[in-house]
Amino acid sequence: MGRIAEILHLKSIKRRTVLFLVNHVFVGTKCFEIKRRLLNKIGYKIGEGTKVVGPIECTGHLSVGKNCWIGKNLKINGNGSVRIGDNCDVAPEVTFQTGGHRIGSRDRRAGEGLTFHQTVGSGTWIGGRATVLNNTNIGSGCVIAGCACVIHDVDNNLLMGGGPAKIIRELD
Repeated sequence: MGRIAEILHLKSIKRRTVLFLVNHVFVGTKCFEIKRRLLNKIGYKIGEGTKVVGPIECTGHLSVGKNCWIGKNLKINGNGSVRIGDNCDVAPEVTFQTGGHRIGSRDRRAGEGLTFHQTVGSGTWIGGRATVLNNTNIGSGCVIAGCACVIHDVDNNLLMGGGPAKIIRELD
């Protein structure tokens, strides 16, 4: 048991060190390749040509395709997963909420814990401060307006906005 604890502790130190480097040393619009490689070394999957501005906060699993832009202060809360396709743009302060709860009894309304898995199709643009909840799939070629709250699946080529997000119009 001691060896397993030691390995887990070393992985935790490595993860915290890499996130410190990405979030404090290499933060901003420089050193994109270094940040991409560092994030890949701690288990995130960041595709070729993807630029992560940082800082990022991620307690779950993250996979980002090729040639994406990930703005500052990306947050992935919970133990679930987020998979972002190729050629996507994620503006600053976007949050993916990959954990939640069922509604519990009156004694404690946050009931049984839930884990969510979310996907973003290729070519999609998510505006600043948007939030994605539940087991949500956002289609390809979509625009999610700033501050939108996405709670349901989104078909391809739609402009969505509001809270909860609703179709504003179809895109070509």
